[in-house]
Amino acid sequence: MVDDALYEPDGDAFVGTPLTEGGWSPDAQSGGAVLALLGHVIEDVPTLTPMSLSRLTVDLVRPVPIGRPLRIEPMVVREGKKIQVVDLRVFTEDADHVRARVLRIRDADVDGTDVPESSTDADPARHMPPPADLDPADDLPGLPAFLRTALDFRRTDSARHDVNGIWTRLRVAVVAGEPVRATSRVAVPMDVVNLIGIRDLRGFTGINPDVSAHVVRPPVGDWVGLVGETVFAPDVGHGVSAATLSDEQGVLGITSTSQLLDRYSP
Repeated sequence: MVDDALYEPDGDAFVGTPLTEGGWSPDAQSGGAVLALLGHVIEDVPTLTPMSLSRLTVDLVRPVPIGRPLRIEPMVVREGKKIQVVDLRVFTEDADHVRARVLRIRDADVDGTDVPESSTDADPARHMPPPADLDPADDLPGLPAFLRTALDFRRTDSARHDVNGIWTRLRVAVVAGEPVRATSRVAVPMDVVNLIGIRDLRGFTGINPDVSAHVVRPPVGDWVGLVGETVFAPDVGHGVSAATLSDEQGVLGITSTSQLLDRYSP
């Protein structure tokens, strides 16, 4: 296993390295790693005109194993010159693990003095310190390999900064021997929103079975910031986290996850 990439290519498959380890099981991959791989693969699906990611919806139907070949099967369900819709199936030899749907929209410069302005230029990430002023989370106890080593993960102290914020950037390649692609860089933090603002689950787990996000453009620079909140409904054991995604030029999208809130059973 390589020690500087999330995945090794294996013919037409990908094998997750130990750096993909997530927080819910030492044998299962982080959702952020899986999304990075989906972002990598979608860029190999051709389009009729230049396009980029607009929406990504992912259902994590089963834990994704580490060390076993994963195959990803893309199927174009809507092909056009303005939009493309692609379904992605991630599977091993004996089960489906992830189902995703990607919407890509044509890229065309419509800039000019008469272009309508956004309804807001608010950027919540401006209210948290820059990454250089926050400590890496490498030494936090119990942090899985993906968050400790593969991702540079820096979060605010909400009591001190009055904002639930996280800065993230990949430290390693997604696929060994290949550069990190723009869609991978924007897909990784989509899953990091899970449980944003929660410091102590107090004997509970909050596993997220999905990720859903919209973006207006690829990220500029390595860092992507998230600012958001998590809300629980204990009477039904549900939760939801949502956040804006920002880079050095401002807000680039929104992301959210659901949670299955349950008592921890060792």
